[in-house]
Amino acid sequence: MSEERSKRFRPPEQDLSNDFLAEDEVDEVSEDSPESQRKKSQTFSLGVALFVHAVIFSILAFIVIANFDSEEIEMVVEASPSNTDLVPDKRSFAKKITLEKPAPPSRRAEKTITATNASSIVMPEIKTFSDTPAFGNDFGDGFGIGGFGDGRGGAKFFGTSGGGNRIILVIDTSTSMNKNCGPNGINAIRREIVRTLAALSPNISFNIICFGKDCDGFAPQPVKANAGNIARAKFWMNAYFINKSGGGAFDRTRTSEWGPKGTDNNGIKYTPISPGAIKALAGTSGGSRMDLALIAAFFQKPSSVFLIADGEPGTSINGQKLSNIAIVDLILQAAKGIYSGSRLPKVNCISVKGIGQAILKDIARRFGGNYKAVDPAKV
Repeated sequence: MSEERSKRFRPPEQDLSNDFLAEDEVDEVSEDSPESQRKKSQTFSLGVALFVHAVIFSILAFIVIANFDSEEIEMVVEASPSNTDLVPDKRSFAKKITLEKPAPPSRRAEKTITATNASSIVMPEIKTFSDTPAFGNDFGDGFGIGGFGDGRGGAKFFGTSGGGNRIILVIDTSTSMNKNCGPNGINAIRREIVRTLAALSPNISFNIICFGKDCDGFAPQPVKANAGNIARAKFWMNAYFINKSGGGAFDRTRTSEWGPKGTDNNGIKYTPISPGAIKALAGTSGGSRMDLALIAAFFQKPSSVFLIADGEPGTSINGQKLSNIAIVDLILQAAKGIYSGSRLPKVNCISVKGIGQAILKDIARRFGGNYKAVDPAKV
């Protein structure tokens, strides 16, 4: 009875192997749960991100190392007609790269000059002289209105200086110059003219106007200061001033001697200038016409004028002699009309031995120039 009772109440035996199997099954189920999948995804994403960053870091490191190279890259510009003003430039690309704005256009580029007042005839720069006289019925139309500038350049004549790139020498060739200057003084004036022209830069233009009772122009318009034109100007001046030393071929001017034809008896060309060619001087006459010579010079738009004379002009209108002040007023008013509000040229005046200094000082003062008295024979 007791044995049967014990068999009846014995608890069932547990199968441990089934227990372990159950735990394994539980583990397998937990690994496939959503939480487990989320952790796996996060781990994989982190690994990919680290790998991508490592690759990017390696590329950036390579670029930085390359850019820290201290060598300079040289830019070579091949010269051509379109880039002759360019200069090869070296730019360092070390340490950093900068983005530069395009450089502004060069200031050396040529500017277009537009004339506001056009003449009926435009006289070009010339290397040889025309057979046709430059002046017609109206002096202004014959000369034309040339351009002028106040850039670098200028000239010196008997110790006075004038700037700009259009220079005109106005020379008194009246008969009194022979007496007051003497042979040595006349030769000194010729030498000073050649010295002044030879010192000009090749880009400067010049002309010479000689005056007595009328005027001669070396050329219709200023010509470039090259060797050929300077040599011609020297030869052209040799015929002026008859004196005891044998120099000179005529008295006063070629215009007085041969009139308006523009060629002397030796075939030398000149530009005839008479008082009737300028409307402002119509009806005037007299000797030593520096007023005529200056106004003729102004029509060529010089930047600087150098005048040498040994006295006062004898300008008269209808037989009535004008005072020095009236003559200078006439010159100034004509200049203002020709330059039309632009800056007037500088006029330097040189007096032979101080003769005629009153009017020469007045001209220099009104035109912003300098006055100087010289004895050419002692220069």
